Amino acid sequence: MPKPTLDFIAPEKRERLLCEAARLFAERGFESADMAELARRASVAKGSIYNYFENKEDLYLHVCRDGLTRSREAVFGGLDPSWDIYRQVEHIFLRGARFAREHPEYVRLYLNVSAAGMERFAERLTMEVEKPTADHLKNLIRSEQRAGRVRSDLDPRLGALFINSLYILVLASLVSRHFQIRLQEYLETEGEPREADVRPPLRQTIGVIHQLLRPASGTVGG
Repeated sequence: MPKPTLDFIAPEKRERLLCEAARLFAERGFESADMAELARRASVAKGSIYNYFENKEDLYLHVCRDGLTRSREAVFGGLDPSWDIYRQVEHIFLRGARFAREHPEYVRLYLNVSAAGMERFAERLTMEVEKPTADHLKNLIRSEQRAGRVRSDLDPRLGALFINSLYILVLASLVSRHFQIRLQEYLETEGEPREADVRPPLRQTIGVIHQLLRPASGTVGG
């Protein structure tokens, strides 16, 4: 947790500090991120950072949680719970891809937590990240199965895992050089993916999920 003093600094200064910290951690990783460099980037005194956070680990945890909040607001903020699963999946993927393009540092932070040596952070962060989405998707699939809009033989747990795993892969392909190169090979494209290059396979990915969900004899969704 940040110290209470973080709440008393000017909002623009707080925003600048948190955004620059997110970019630095995303670029360098936790171990290599230097607080003197962060102070320079954020135009604050290095000592003042420790007025707001006990140590670098507390800052990192807060930045990750702040990024999670921003991501959820961007992706789920405009989602209407009355929409059927097909419209919700489309909304989540399109909004998530837009957020990744606009704020790649937060997706990179998510990927960094899965790296070797980051287990202590995974123990504290992973459930905070994954459980709300997992619960939402599993409950949504079960509700849509009862309404007859999703195939009854689909295990809601596996369906939710499949949807979210594709979602993570899409976002990773937008921000990670490794996944971008991988995407180039499979899609037979060159250079970093442009929005125009990503849009058709993104739409097709959504379509694949719709096909997985549809009852065998139905034409619901899409």
